[in-house]
Parts: sequence; structure tokens; C-alpha cells
Amino acid sequence: MRAKCFSEEDKKLMVERVRSNQTGLQNKTFRAYQLKEALLDPQTYCYMLIQICTTLPTSGLGAFYNIIINGLKFSVLETQLLAMVLGAVIIFTLMGSAWLTKKTGQNLLTMAVFVIPSFIGTIVIMTVKNTNNSTRAGLLISYWIVFTFWAAQGLGMSMLTRNVGGQTKKSVCITMNFLAWCGGNAAGPQVFFNDDAPRYRKALSIHLGCYSVLICVIAFLRWNLVHRNNKKDREFGKDINATHGFDDLTDRENPNFRYVY
Repeated sequence: MRAKCFSEEDKKLMVERVRSNQTGLQNKTFRAYQLKEALLDPQTYCYMLIQICTTLPTSGLGAFYNIIINGLKFSVLETQLLAMVLGAVIIFTLMGSAWLTKKTGQNLLTMAVFVIPSFIGTIVIMTVKNTNNSTRAGLLISYWIVFTFWAAQGLGMSMLTRNVGGQTKKSVCITMNFLAWCGGNAAGPQVFFNDDAPRYRKALSIHLGCYSVLICVIAFLRWNLVHRNNKKDREFGKDINATHGFDDLTDRENPNFRYVY
């Protein structure tokens, strides 16, 4: 809106392109009722839980990656080389989840699908003994596929920006989401205990709990957003227009706002 390289007419044409998302334009006016709505909206806390349940395992597994791989009886050099494969797994996870979401239009179901390998990999690491080269390879692959839960972190952030209307409400939700992200990252390494090395079964048990909570949050959030959309369809009809696209209305206030899930 403040770019000096565009004329006022060009600015109007460009902002028209984003009218359809119904989340409004930049507005620095603080609205107390939007703060209250953000604090009372269940989806605010769902997005926070998504961040906590993904950053807590991520930060711990990332910090102790070399120790865990080395504990599977790989050399220091092999451990460093195998870290490159983990990078490829993460790239595949992020790009694959984005592609699947765009293909199906299902954000939350895509999250759930990508959490399933994390359950499988974690359980295998906790239960299978490392007795020969075959089991060592299997444990290594299991460790790699644990990181597929990362899809939920990116998709959760994306949904927050698209499902929250009103500038004050959105600012509050993003701030709380960031605090949850910071808290999860800070707590992650603390669940790994020295006497539990090198397999860290206690930490992995906590991670399983995070994945379980994540699935519950995904299920609740999908039900909640579908219920909200159906309620708006009954009250205002299914014909959606961009009349309030630039108004500073919250997602609950705007009759044309529909949630993505």
C-alpha cells in the first residue's frame, strides 16, 4: 500500500487480486473486540497446539540427530553423510505435502496422512533391537520417516493466515502462534536425558504423545471449521461475493468468509 513505484490506480488493481481471500488489508487500528474474539476462538489454540506438537519433537530430534545416528553404530563420517539424506526427506515432506494439499484441497487430512509415518518410525526405533546390518538399515530409515510430521507445521501456519480475518485478531493469533513455536523449540531438547542415550526411549515416548495430541487437534479443528462453514451457509446462503473483502471484519463477522480445512 505504501510502495512509491506504483500509481494509485496500479495499487487498486493489485489489491483487487487479494479481495477474494476475505481477510482484509493492512489496518493499524486496534480493535479490542477482535482481541477478545481471538482469545475466545478455539482455532487460535488449535494452531498453537499444532506448533507445540511439531516443534517439540523437531528441536529435540534435530539437536540429538548425530548422537542418535552414531548410536546405531555408524561412524562419525557416515553420520555426517547420512545427514544429507535427512535434508532430502524434509524437502520431500514439505513439497509433497504442499502438492497433495493443492491437489486435494484438504489441508488437515494431508497433515494427518503425513503424521502416520512418524508414528510408525518412532515405534520401530523404540522396539526393534539393533542386531545386524539389516536392522541397522531399518532403524535408520525409520528415523528418517519420523520427520514427515513437519508437514503439519507448515500447513498449520498457512491455515492460520487464511482462516483468521480482522487485522487485530490476526495479529494476536500470529503472536500467540509464534510464542507456541518458541516454547516448543525451547522444550524439545529438554526431554532428552543422559541416562536414556543412545535410543532415548523416554523422549520418543513424549514424541508419540505429541503425535497423538496432534491427531486429536486435527480431528477437532476439521470438525469445528466444517461446522462453522455449514452454519454460515444456512444463515447467509452459499453464494459468496467479495463485498466485504477489504473491510476489517473478523472471520466470524464476515458473512462471506469461509474457512479452509
